[in-house]
Amino acid sequence: MSSFRKIVGALIIILVGLPLLFAITWAVGLTRAAMSPKLISEVPEKIIGAMPEMIDEIVREGQKPDVVHDAESRAWLQAMDKSGTSVNDLLAKTGVMAWMQGELKSALSEVGDVLKGVRPPGRIAIDLRPLKKSLLDPRFSDYIVNVLNNLPPCDEAGTARWLEAAGEGFGRGHLPTCRPVDAAVAASAVRAEQARITSSMDDEVQIFESVPELPSGFPHILTFFIYGLFIIPAVFILGGALVAAASPAEFLRWSGIPTLIGGGSALGLALFIRSSALFVLRWTPLRRAHEWSADFGPLVLDKTRWAVRILLAQLLDPVVAAAGVVCVVGLIFIAFSFSARSRRTEVPAAPPAAS
Repeated sequence: MSSFRKIVGALIIILVGLPLLFAITWAVGLTRAAMSPKLISEVPEKIIGAMPEMIDEIVREGQKPDVVHDAESRAWLQAMDKSGTSVNDLLAKTGVMAWMQGELKSALSEVGDVLKGVRPPGRIAIDLRPLKKSLLDPRFSDYIVNVLNNLPPCDEAGTARWLEAAGEGFGRGHLPTCRPVDAAVAASAVRAEQARITSSMDDEVQIFESVPELPSGFPHILTFFIYGLFIIPAVFILGGALVAAASPAEFLRWSGIPTLIGGGSALGLALFIRSSALFVLRWTPLRRAHEWSADFGPLVLDKTRWAVRILLAQLLDPVVAAAGVVCVVGLIFIAFSFSARSRRTEVPAAPPAAS
């Protein structure tokens, strides 16, 4: 009978308790990450602020033959460098950086305040009209024309390809690495593409829209509910331990060991993903091979590695923390099991025999 109870208890724990504990640990961690104001407001602000400088670094280092082997890619980067204006300066002069530091930062901060519970959910939108106005700035088209002027002149085939790509749209067509003979046609095509891009953009992006009335402190209520989900695997693990155990010490061990295994497996997977994701990204289709050279993607990844690392940390650190707490609970159960066993095995000394 004792063996049968242990088998039943082990099946309950292995087939139901452990999978639920693993899944809910990840669910709790990822939900906490999604509800974190840092992920919504602080991390994008850091990435957006550093993006122009990252682009300038890519332009500078991409001109080296040992970094980017594709000659056409290097020609474009060299033409950008010879234009006399860095991307950082261009975005600052046209007002794009001001929009990022103003409208975009303000909207993301409002979202962060909602997630913190500082302000009630309401309509939050990002106004794109100032950005569209900045993108229509003539300095953008002048910059692109200057880049084209630093390329070698097109031959007849190159001119035909250039006009075809300009007609399809620069985003869809493949521009040859040369400048059109007719500079006026090139400037006109650039301005047309500039207008097409801005006209395709909405005037604003809704983040929160038609949000129902929610109780005050809703994020805190949601957090309490999320952590309450741990009751579900606890019921099955403790229930299985109660079925299988024949003593308080066995009950604590049957409860603690599966808890430690479930938390440890969730912790191990989170740490593995966090440490291996950057390596895996180098071998995934980060860039489409038909659009740019195979060695250009690793350069971009190398310059954006810190941003990927920050995003991974914000997503996975809450999972690591939740799994760590689960492991500690399991270790506490196991530690108490030894104490319970020692108390159970203590036998009072026999009274001395009467003389």
